[in-house]
Amino acid sequence: MKNTHDGGEAILEAFRNLDIDYVISSPGSEWPSFWEAMARQKHMGAPGPVYLNCGHETIAVTMASAYTHITGRMQAVLLHAGAGLLQGSMAVAAARAMETPMLVMSGESLGYGEAAFDPGSQWYRNLSVVGGSQRLLEPVVKWAQQAPAPETLYQSVVRAGEMAQRAPKGPTYLCVSMETMLHEWSRPDRLRKAPPAPAFQPAAADIDRVATLLARATCPVISVENAGPDPQAFAALVELAELMAIPVVEAPGAFFANFPKSHDLYLGTSINRLLKEMDFALLVESRAPWYPPSNAPGKAVIVAVGESPLKTHMVYQAMEAEHYLEGNVALTLQLLTQALRKLDVDAAKVAERRTRWRAEHKTWREGLRAAEEKASSDAAITVPLVAKALREVMPADTIYVDETIVHAGAIREHTMWEESFGFFRAPSGLGQGLGYALGVKLALPHRPVVMTIGDGTFMYNPVVPAIAFADEHKMPLLILVFNNAKYASMQYFHDKFYPSGTAIATKDYYGVNIKGPKFEEAAAMVGGYAKRVEKPTELTAALREALACIEGGKTAILNVIMPDPGNLR
Repeated sequence: MKNTHDGGEAILEAFRNLDIDYVISSPGSEWPSFWEAMARQKHMGAPGPVYLNCGHETIAVTMASAYTHITGRMQAVLLHAGAGLLQGSMAVAAARAMETPMLVMSGESLGYGEAAFDPGSQWYRNLSVVGGSQRLLEPVVKWAQQAPAPETLYQSVVRAGEMAQRAPKGPTYLCVSMETMLHEWSRPDRLRKAPPAPAFQPAAADIDRVATLLARATCPVISVENAGPDPQAFAALVELAELMAIPVVEAPGAFFANFPKSHDLYLGTSINRLLKEMDFALLVESRAPWYPPSNAPGKAVIVAVGESPLKTHMVYQAMEAEHYLEGNVALTLQLLTQALRKLDVDAAKVAERRTRWRAEHKTWREGLRAAEEKASSDAAITVPLVAKALREVMPADTIYVDETIVHAGAIREHTMWEESFGFFRAPSGLGQGLGYALGVKLALPHRPVVMTIGDGTFMYNPVVPAIAFADEHKMPLLILVFNNAKYASMQYFHDKFYPSGTAIATKDYYGVNIKGPKFEEAAAMVGGYAKRVEKPTELTAALREALACIEGGKTAILNVIMPDPGNLR
């Protein structure tokens, strides 16, 4: 093709003006025009996004999602036709559930070789989608459309990117034909940088009303789910809790670290024991604070704080909130704290609460320590032992990413963090954890990243492309496969529904057992460290060797044999 500006340059220019850092792609044959624009950018030394080529759509989407949550900056994902969209759709749906701004694009062909331009016969036979590829993603994105002409391509990309960043944030999708991308494009005379999305705040009267109710409360409680990883929201929540001596409970399904674990107002992840006593519940980005949904506190004033507390992606949601403070979470919490400082708060009541919750926090910590000490003498490896060993071996700035099921509750309890980037939970839909861990590493390259993952979950992940990408880009991970040789959640529910059934009596389970893959050997293909760890006495030494491996730039995998079936809650 002639070396002129075409649709590929229009797309790249739009990415520049959306301040996109990375274009992450599981590539397809429709993107030569964009690759040519990237080559021109590099040849000319022009500023612009970095292109990252990865071998699986789930990795592309989850890397972009994790990077965005840490940096606050939206990224672009390029996939292949409708097939790539279908492969990546689970991760795109998870990005919507996490309210991740993201621009997803793929291509198509409309001419099928009937004109001078020949896209290849695969578009005629296999790749085109009746009604357009946007039909495939419409259910899982906030907006999906086709860019119909070269004249509107640039503005369509910018518009899709701006919409992704408006509340409720979420992925948007744009389909572009090869004919449009290869068509000559005239750069507009006036180009603009897309401004960042505005930070909204609740009305002053609403802030004052909630502050007055909170000041009067005797037993207020904070339930937080996804305020992190925004450091400002993290700090604002600490300031508010400290001012009023309010205990903080993290939702079991939290995606992020939301509050320092060592703080004497942190009470773990169980809110049920507080439901009868609390008279004020502040739900901070807490989409599902109680379960079942009807299990709400009977006498509490309930206030929901969030950018968009009513989640349109949820089929059912019953928070029972009487007041909403909608807007930027950090700003809302700061305004609420400022309003409380102006009120005549009962200092004796606050001091009494502080003493009580400090004692409760101490009891919680002592329970964790007792479990870890017991685990040190157990015959088999358990989560408390792994958590204790990790704290002893790994640097203090280690980031933990979890994608387990039956061990998730114990991991969340025993993993310690003090700041907003300390912990991440891979989004729902198994198979996204490795890509998410790579996105964390991309955003915070100088910090060690530990991935805890179940053996069944590991099999859902695109392991080969993830490890290959980590090696190519010098982004080593320490992966701990928690191996109980089964899909334990499948057995849990079978046993729950059929406690006197034939399967439990005869030990004849279906969809449960995993027959002994040597998971650790996946590290060997990139020269990483591989170790099967069966005994508690082997764990610390194996972790030290794995740490040395990732410090040397290579991924390490420990296949940790853990016969304990874990627990679901």
